[in-house]
Amino acid sequence: MRRSGGRRLLRVVGVLLTLGNGLVAATLVALDAVPTLQPSLRQTLIFLASAIPYLPVPLVGVTLGLVLWLEGRRRLLGVGLLVVAVVVASLPWWEVPTASTPRPTSSALRVVSLNTEFGQADVAAVLRLAQSADVLAFQENTPEFVHALEGKGLARDFPYRQGTALDESYGTMIWSRTPLSVADFGTTEYTSLVARTAVRGTSWTVATLHAASPKDGSRVWERDAASASELLRPYVGERLVVVGDFNAVDEHLTMRTIRGVGLVDSMTGWPLAAGDGFQNSWPNDPGLPFLIRIDHALHSASVDAWRPSYTTVAGTDHRALTATFAPR
Repeated sequence: MRRSGGRRLLRVVGVLLTLGNGLVAATLVALDAVPTLQPSLRQTLIFLASAIPYLPVPLVGVTLGLVLWLEGRRRLLGVGLLVVAVVVASLPWWEVPTASTPRPTSSALRVVSLNTEFGQADVAAVLRLAQSADVLAFQENTPEFVHALEGKGLARDFPYRQGTALDESYGTMIWSRTPLSVADFGTTEYTSLVARTAVRGTSWTVATLHAASPKDGSRVWERDAASASELLRPYVGERLVVVGDFNAVDEHLTMRTIRGVGLVDSMTGWPLAAGDGFQNSWPNDPGLPFLIRIDHALHSASVDAWRPSYTTVAGTDHRALTATFAPR
């Protein structure tokens, strides 16, 4: 009787795991397949869509539930499905050979982008990242942050800058080693801009975005993506690179809108290191792991790219992004 009761309990647990995880998985699949659903129910579905990259997790839960639920040969089928689900879920962490991929040369463009969280990012860490960069892009760029960088001598190596230095989240600035001219400013909630420069004989159009967060409201979040698209659209025929805080994961409707003007995600580019495909950039919190990637690097069709690398910087809730590009 005890064995029968224990088996019944396992089956109940299996049913609950299967149905609960199945509901979550089905919802994520629907939000991925029909992204226009995401702004519904205010911000609720937007935040839920942030978990689309973790779709393999509820799928593993469904399979585990089936293993507990089914009996006999059907259980063996469930075990097989569980093994497959675990393998698929772990793919982003697999190390893959990179020896056959081209490596960046001295002519490559290196851009560092960082949301400084109200200018609180550790200046010493920023200076270290700047040493190997040609262009720097800062979101939430405050006057105090600019003064701190100037005080440490960054303006000697990066004498050219364009953008804004404003309180709280509103400032965005590009620093460059080479002459820099503004092509356009966007109408996003926070400052976004497009600038032009030439690095080692190659002309580049560099844009940095700071798009609205879902916390600003679903309409603002969606409207900002449309504004960013209109800002970038005239420049996709140039050697355009775009970095910044998009406040969206790859699968979000807003990222698809921005990429839809003709931009490519650098995460599809050549690997710089083994297993560098799955990297998150937010939040930098001692009590939480990095959960999602909302800081991105995009580029136009006339540019090749390597997958960006991410570096933890004290004082800010975002990781710094270092992106490497080459003219095609």
